[in-house]
Amino acid sequence: KRLNYTCMFIGGGVGVLLLVLVVILLLLPGTTTTTTPMTTTALPFNCMTMDNPDMWTAAKKAYCCAHGGKGCTTTPAPTPPPPTPPPTPPPTPPTPPPLPYDCSAGVANWEAGWSDAKKTWCCAHGGQGCTKPKPPLPYDCNAGFNNWQAGWSAGKKAWCCTHAARGCAPVSKMCTLWGDPHVISFDQMNTDKSQAYSFYGDGDFWLVKSSTVSIQGRFEGTKYTEGLAATNQIVVGGAFLHGHKIEVGTLDSGILTIDGQKMIAGFPGSYSGSYSGHGITVTYDDSGEVPDVIPEGNEKRVVHMDLPLDVKVTVFQWKNYLDVQIEMGKQPGQDG
Repeated sequence: KRLNYTCMFIGGGVGVLLLVLVVILLLLPGTTTTTTPMTTTALPFNCMTMDNPDMWTAAKKAYCCAHGGKGCTTTPAPTPPPPTPPPTPPPTPPTPPPLPYDCSAGVANWEAGWSDAKKTWCCAHGGQGCTKPKPPLPYDCNAGFNNWQAGWSAGKKAWCCTHAARGCAPVSKMCTLWGDPHVISFDQMNTDKSQAYSFYGDGDFWLVKSSTVSIQGRFEGTKYTEGLAATNQIVVGGAFLHGHKIEVGTLDSGILTIDGQKMIAGFPGSYSGSYSGHGITVTYDDSGEVPDVIPEGNEKRVVHMDLPLDVKVTVFQWKNYLDVQIEMGKQPGQDG
C-alpha cells in the first residue's frame, strides 16, 4: 500500500512542475508584431435569402443574377407556330357501278357461249371475245338479185345458192294447154287431166307474167271446138329475151316469127341465134308426144323453143288451134 501512494505523489509533482514552466514562458517578453486590422465591405444584397426570387426587386434580381446566378428573369420561349395541318385527303371516289358483264366467266367457250353484246363489250374493255374479221365474200348475193337468172354468172349462182339460198336453179314445172282449152297449171301437183280446169273465154290473156318471162295466149272459137275458145296464138317475150319476141300461130295463119321476121322457111327446119350473149334455139319437126290427139285431117307439126333461163316452150301446130306446153322454173314476181 505504501508503494501506491508514492507513485501518486511523484505523478502529481511532475504535473505541478510542468504547469509552472508554462506560466513562466507566458510571462517572458517576446518579439513585438504589428497587426493590420482586416477591413470588410458589406454586400448590397443578400442573395442567400430563402424567400421567393420572384418577390425580389428588379435591382436585387439583376445583382443576384450577375453574382450568383439567382433571380435571373427567364425570357419565355416564343410561342411555337401552330403545326402545319396535314394535307386534305382527296375525296373518296364514288363506288363505280357494277360491270354489265363478267369477262372471266365462260371465257373458255366465249365463241359459242357469249352473246354478241357481251363479245363486243368484253373486246372493248378487256380484249377478250374479239371476233376475228371475216374474210370478204366472193359474191354479194343481194346485188342484182332481181335479175339473177339472166344477170348472174354460173359461179355466183352456185356460190349464192350454197351460202345464201339464192340463185338456186328453180325446179322446173310444166303448164299444159290443149283442146278448147283445158289447162294443167304450174300449181297442179300431178298431170291428171281429170283435175285440169277449162277456160272458155275469148281474148288475149297472160299464160306467164313475171319480171323476166312473159308469155301471152290468144283464144278464139273454132269449128273443131264447135265455137268454143281454143288457143289460137302465143307470144313469148320479156326481159330474158332482151326485148325480142317470138310468135307462133296456127298452120292456117302461117305465123312462126321472131321480131316479126320469119324464122324457118320450110318443114322440118331449125333456127338458132344469140342475143346479148344468150342463145335461142327453135326446132321445127314432128317429134314429141302430143298432149291430146292429132285432130282429123292434120299433120303433126311441132315447134320446140329452147330459151334462156332454161325455159322450154313446145307448140303443137294444128290447122286452126294450138296445144301448148311450157316448162320452166318459178320466176321473180311470177303470176301464172
